Amino acid sequence: MPFKTNGGSTESRKPLRFLAVAVGGKPCIVRGLKWLSSSLLCLLLLASGVEASWLDVFSRELKEARVELGQAEKALAELGQPMIGNTVPEFGIQHVMLAELPPESPFVQVDLGSSQAFDTVALIPAVVDFQGVTQSPYAFPARFRLDASDDPQFREFIPLLVRTEVDFSLPNVAPVVERSAGVKARYLRLTVTKLAQVEGRWTFALAELMVLAGKRNIAQGAAVSHAGGTGLLPRWHARHLTDGRTPLGPPIDRSSVPEFDALFVNVRPEMPEPWMSVDLDQIRPLDEVRVHPLHARQGADVPGFAFPSRFRVQAATEADFSDAVTLFENADQDFPNPGNNAVVIAAKAVPARHVRFTMLAPQNLGRDSFALSELEVYAGGENISQGADVQSSGDARRDMPRPLSLLTDGHTSYGRLLELPEWLAQWEKRQALSEKASLLAAQITFHTERAQQRALITGGVMLLGVMALLGGFVWRSQRRHQRGQQEFRNQLARDMHDEIGSNLAGIAVISETSALQADVTSEDWQEINRIAHETSDAMREVLWLVGARQESGIDLMEHLQRAAKRLLPNHEVRWRATAPDLPIEWSVEARRQVFLFFKEAVTNILKHAKASKVDFSAQVASNTFTLTIRDNGHGFDPHSNKGGIGLQSLRERAKTLRGTCEITSSKQGTLITLKVPLR
Repeated sequence: MPFKTNGGSTESRKPLRFLAVAVGGKPCIVRGLKWLSSSLLCLLLLASGVEASWLDVFSRELKEARVELGQAEKALAELGQPMIGNTVPEFGIQHVMLAELPPESPFVQVDLGSSQAFDTVALIPAVVDFQGVTQSPYAFPARFRLDASDDPQFREFIPLLVRTEVDFSLPNVAPVVERSAGVKARYLRLTVTKLAQVEGRWTFALAELMVLAGKRNIAQGAAVSHAGGTGLLPRWHARHLTDGRTPLGPPIDRSSVPEFDALFVNVRPEMPEPWMSVDLDQIRPLDEVRVHPLHARQGADVPGFAFPSRFRVQAATEADFSDAVTLFENADQDFPNPGNNAVVIAAKAVPARHVRFTMLAPQNLGRDSFALSELEVYAGGENISQGADVQSSGDARRDMPRPLSLLTDGHTSYGRLLELPEWLAQWEKRQALSEKASLLAAQITFHTERAQQRALITGGVMLLGVMALLGGFVWRSQRRHQRGQQEFRNQLARDMHDEIGSNLAGIAVISETSALQADVTSEDWQEINRIAHETSDAMREVLWLVGARQESGIDLMEHLQRAAKRLLPNHEVRWRATAPDLPIEWSVEARRQVFLFFKEAVTNILKHAKASKVDFSAQVASNTFTLTIRDNGHGFDPHSNKGGIGLQSLRERAKTLRGTCEITSSKQGTLITLKVPLR
């Protein structure tokens, strides 16, 4: 007999399709949340490990320090890289190495020859080998004082520079400059109150002591007394303190380098003593002559290249040098190679218009020429030779002749010559900029850490904010999804109630009527009636399991009782206790799992126990729901591996409920106890 379905089969399948989409689909908002969280986390990690310019937005001080550091580095670059390193074997003056500090402070004293006014004193640190500008000087005094006096015993003196309270730190090889305008004295004394420590011993060293009066170093060639000097020639000796040889090279600005490095003059058969001369254009009383050697850069990097070992310097008023006065001559002893240092020759106010430099012997026997990069002549404290006319005995023929003006163009081999006060001021500026750059670098490190912390905090707040917003959106989406699922369940319950329920009810009515009309088949119809009623009860269970509790209208305890009655029709079933008042806040999912646990246990009894009686009990105490199931079957070994998947399923469901499942069994029967927390 066909059964009526009200034509609703197509529409009733739509909720099933919706359910498949709702259960199997993954909301894109979750992927978006993961992506944004990962992005913000990357930003936070970047902020914590990278010194990036975008951190400036978190620190105004960091931005300002970066700008200032850039300006300082630019100013340093404009000053040019100095030429640092010894180009001669003479290093300066050094005190003997001591195992312990001396009881009295050692000193070094310079005699200027007469009481003279000066305006600047400079201490040039020693360098023991070729070093970079950033390296430390060798054995510079830790504490010291510099005084001036006209009394060689210094019973009365003028303090110039006092560094005796704390250790003096000289970060690089820059000169220590002290301005002393208006001071007049004959003697200068450097007293070392604390020596430097070198390899566990005490000493101090200094390359040069300069005393400037105007543009001239009046300490050049001055007598030096030092009781504790080492006297290790050629490196260390008292006279090296005023010999004009320093590791700082010539006083030049390297931003301007000439095309040619020097002027050469060759020996000729008719001119065995080659020479160069300058015409000063007028007769002047001369102060000094500065001769600058060649630092070869075209073909070979050799300081003092082709500087004669023996030479003569003359001054004259006549161009033919008929009235020449010899300012310097070393015809009997070789002159040590000056390297990059100028050779300064005192003129002692000799009146002259012409100055000549003559080679008496070459640097080595294999050469037949000499070279100079510049010849300066000072009169009245000024260099009066720059741009002056130059003459020479002649150079060898070259593919590109070198102009004679190279001798007075104001340039040495590697840069434009500076006056000594300007050179010292440049060193002071370089030193100040270097210290400022170091300080700014330290500030940038400090402010970078602070900015990173702020970035981390800001990023963390942003991350939490974004996560909160997205979490709220996800929560709202899930709520909407849950409402949709609930609506689906309700619709499913209505459809099943209207469609399947009405059909089952029709079957029950027909079976009852048919049983009354045909006695011979009444047992069959009664069986159909029973199955229809059981199927209707099972449908209510299914509706309850999917969450359509309003449609099923039955709570957990009634479901348990009905299921026991339906599943165990041939058994004596007794409920010793029930728990009808279950907490409202106990989740539907927990109730569903308890019901499934119950059905699994009853099914196992039905299949395997061969029991005739089953006792049930459900109680609530101390926020714990306890369900017990006892049968009088033949029992089994609960610890045996042959227990099957039924027992494993019971334990898994108990674990899902955060509860416990205890199973005890003997020949008299089996006891199953489920305990589930209600919160």
